[in-house]
Amino acid sequence: MAKHAGSVFSVDVTGLEPEAGQPAYARIGERIRAAILSGALPPEARLPSARTLAHDLGVARNTVDWALDQLVADGYIVRRRGAGSFVAARLPERDAPPLRPDSSRVALPDTAPRRLSRRAEALRAYPGHYAPAAATPFTPSLPPTDLFPRQTWNRLLQREAARSGDDYWHYGASNGLPALRRAIAAHASAMRAVRCSAEQVIVVTSTQQAVELAAKALADPGDRAWCESPGYPPARHGLRSAGLDIVDVRIDDEGLDVAAGLVAAPDARLAYLTPAHQYPLGVELSLSRRRALLDWAHERDAYVLEDDYDGDYRYEGRPIASLQAMDERGRVVYIGSFNKILFPALRIAYAIVPEPLIDAFVDAKHIADGHTALLMQGVLAAFIEEGHLGRHLRKTRAAHDQRRLAFLEHAQVLRPWLDFGPAVAGMHVAARFTDAAAGLDDRAVSAACAEAGIVVHPLSKYGESGRGGLVFGFASALPHRVQGGCEVVRKVLAGCRSRA
Repeated sequence: MAKHAGSVFSVDVTGLEPEAGQPAYARIGERIRAAILSGALPPEARLPSARTLAHDLGVARNTVDWALDQLVADGYIVRRRGAGSFVAARLPERDAPPLRPDSSRVALPDTAPRRLSRRAEALRAYPGHYAPAAATPFTPSLPPTDLFPRQTWNRLLQREAARSGDDYWHYGASNGLPALRRAIAAHASAMRAVRCSAEQVIVVTSTQQAVELAAKALADPGDRAWCESPGYPPARHGLRSAGLDIVDVRIDDEGLDVAAGLVAAPDARLAYLTPAHQYPLGVELSLSRRRALLDWAHERDAYVLEDDYDGDYRYEGRPIASLQAMDERGRVVYIGSFNKILFPALRIAYAIVPEPLIDAFVDAKHIADGHTALLMQGVLAAFIEEGHLGRHLRKTRAAHDQRRLAFLEHAQVLRPWLDFGPAVAGMHVAARFTDAAAGLDDRAVSAACAEAGIVVHPLSKYGESGRGGLVFGFASALPHRVQGGCEVVRKVLAGCRSRA
């Protein structure tokens, strides 16, 4: 009994040999019921029609009807007039183990541990995510989607999708759409004093991808890379996934301690850092250290990966030029992202690379995933060229500042336990535990806050090995929720301290 080649239904009875006295309709019913109990057919799932099933399974329609009738009688399927057959919302054997009518013939799931690569084992320190980030106070690095001009974006999306031609529908250039590369070069030059041409822009999906491409293009497995400590975990693990050995370099009030890096690993091939607004502590890399870092890179034939993740947001003092603007010898790879300033689901970022490195980065991007989504690139190019990005940045900069000030005002209730660091830029602020909170586990505090509906990240998550602390995102915290959120954190800290 051959199954029809065009079948789209996963319940296959052809692999079961007929048992003595077991007709075809019974075998079909058993397989469907097993699929329901295992979750392969979830509650409320619509089944194909009896005619379609009969055709796909190569049996008479009456055979399928008898199988479905029995499942209806047993409570596994419900029929709705004019709509078809559906898996019941409440099953009669919800708590029973999945039905396996013949375990000798039905494959059991293999849950035994599998041997992984050393790279995969190393990456388990920063496991993948299975749920979206919660948009609640005070999730760090989450832009305020309530301020994003969705109507404008949707209008541009519809317009670009309707364009004639195949620019968005075929394979694209690995370095990105020319229009977007020109727009990025102009934006980075105007806003961050970056010196570049459109040819130096490589469009990627994220900061993490830019870092990983740099590691693959500029270093070999076993080479060493400086990373800020504490610092941004995804970048660290992107370097590690490329086979590099990570060298932690401490952060102080002047940013990355270049002298400490020279002692620990003078022969490092790369240095990854966030000089304008260190993530997560918020300090700025001093001018003397910027010069020392560039001198080291030139003398040692090394490269600096400058992550300017939120350089467009500064609220006090003069704007800070990029590190790349000081680089006269082609040793800085400048990395920026629209996922932080527009919306995270966009998945468009960029790397601006020295001219001699363009081909190597394009090759690495081509091997990684071909190219970034073309239609979204076209929409973003129009969004920038028509002035919408500039307007959005002005609007969000003012709103962020208001939310920053509101947070700092209400966070005064946390002063007995937390010592806040710089909060003059970006979208978050970090705070270390004071002497009164010494001994607290910042991960336990973070977990207790999450149970109360507030998201704060533990400072130890970013590699802080000394006294712990918390990282607060203020940009996405609606003003009317800030005071209540701070009060929740205060109660959690007070409770954890009393228990300690």
